[in-house]
Amino acid sequence: MKLKSYYANSIDAALRQAREELGPDAMLVESHAASAEARYRGRFEVVFGISENGQEMPKATRLASGGREDVAVELKMLRSQIDELRKMIQATQPEGSGFPEVEEICQELIAADIAPDIAASLTETAKTIWLNPGAAQLRPAAPKDSLRRIVEECIRRGIETVPADAAAGNAIAFVGPPGAGKTTALAKIAIKHLLARRLPFRVISVDCERVGSHERLRAYAGIMGAPFAAADSIAELLQALNGRRDNETILIDTPGFSPAEADSARDLVRALDRIEGLQVQLVLPASMKRADLSACASQFAPFKPSCLLFTKLDETSSLGSVISEALRLAKPLSFFCAGQEVPEHLENAGSETLLSRLFEERTAQAQSAA
Repeated sequence: MKLKSYYANSIDAALRQAREELGPDAMLVESHAASAEARYRGRFEVVFGISENGQEMPKATRLASGGREDVAVELKMLRSQIDELRKMIQATQPEGSGFPEVEEICQELIAADIAPDIAASLTETAKTIWLNPGAAQLRPAAPKDSLRRIVEECIRRGIETVPADAAAGNAIAFVGPPGAGKTTALAKIAIKHLLARRLPFRVISVDCERVGSHERLRAYAGIMGAPFAAADSIAELLQALNGRRDNETILIDTPGFSPAEADSARDLVRALDRIEGLQVQLVLPASMKRADLSACASQFAPFKPSCLLFTKLDETSSLGSVISEALRLAKPLSFFCAGQEVPEHLENAGSETLLSRLFEERTAQAQSAA
């Protein structure tokens, strides 16, 4: 007998799917709550079997859609399965376990623009920790508050950061979509972390398509008194890198490629791959929706980002999308930028900045409604 699992939020839905795909000879073998890893596919896992090599299946277990007797047998079997599932769920849910709160927090995370699968994973992990007999100290009078704290700790442990001076003496390329704030971020980092410490650095602006695209960064370099090179081609970029001195940090500003400019982006990817010890900062606006952030990250994946730099934190009230993308990509965070002033509004990235806004707004709304 060949077995196949179906995931659904109800056994009835799984039965309908099995009938359509496997036909009337499919047999319901067993059903149980889905594991934590598969919960996003449905609340229940229902296993069906179908005969092989002409083997006859027991009549009482077939999913035939005709006949009153078959329907009665099927309904009886469904009730039995549901009763078993209910007992199993109740057995694993001690009094005051906070399951409703878990679902509420999951919805709060989704409303904050965290991906549903990541929100479900975070809250499921928090529930598991909270129900652990050794975690009695995490169960105050308000289970929702303690569950939130566990979720925050899971996020805190899941987000890595890099030291601000990690790339000093190496080459740093700033890549990202148009208007993300790459040039401004480069200037802020150069002044605050290189010029202020009197570390040698030079600036290279790369843009093979747009006329006059170098002028803003040229002006910044002039103010900082830093060597500057404008590269209008890949050959000019490689030539500018040849004069690099020991212990000198190279800051490379790149154009904001649109999805239609994939060919030009590939040429630059190949050129950057030749730079030894290169750190690639993927610059993304925090004001973007999660879906757009994810699309941008996928577009710039060929650049092999070393870390994530988020800008425009002042243009959004929620940083859930930043948390979601940082956890999804599993890339360390480097800096946060808020505002256009140079070198102001630059901070070393940290999870506390993100967590400070995660539940704050929704808590205030709930208290206001009460």
